[in-house]
Amino acid sequence: MTDRPPFSWAQVADEEEAARLLSFARSLTLAPRSCLWHAGDSPDLLVRVEQGLLRAKVVLADGREYIKEFYWEEDEFLDFHHLLSGEPARYSVEALEPCRLQLFQLADLRQLCCWPVWYRHLLEVQLRIKEEKELLLLTGSPQARYQHFLQCFPALDARVPDHQIAAYLGITPISLSRIRKRLKALGEG
Repeated sequence: MTDRPPFSWAQVADEEEAARLLSFARSLTLAPRSCLWHAGDSPDLLVRVEQGLLRAKVVLADGREYIKEFYWEEDEFLDFHHLLSGEPARYSVEALEPCRLQLFQLADLRQLCCWPVWYRHLLEVQLRIKEEKELLLLTGSPQARYQHFLQCFPALDARVPDHQIAAYLGITPISLSRIRKRLKALGEG
């Protein structure tokens, strides 16, 4: 998978419905290292990234950090676990770059005729991402995971610090450094 197709509101909303949709949007800017939400919060919103880069992170009790996902321009996301279970968020979402976001309260979106189609699109995109990552984590070597990351998200390699790429791939920064050296020696990095 090399794309994360954005949802086009024009597919399901006429001009009146689109205007209503945008009336629900609240703009938010985040500085780097600012959290959109913390683990334990109840984020009842859908987020659309207009500009910037965020990460969803899980921090264990011993301080180890794992990156669940990155979100960048035109991504739309919500906490599906919270939405479906009502339980608090299990991860935090933090800005890595200055971000400009549109926030939509889920209660508002549920009033729109276009919501079922939009929600289905969100589910389909997330399922594709999760299936791909799960298979790669289960069957791919650390080098294969990094090569997949480069193939699917080439622009992120320059935007994301090495230790966070490693945390996303489920490897140590030292392993990532060794993989990069090996690929460079092979003329692939």
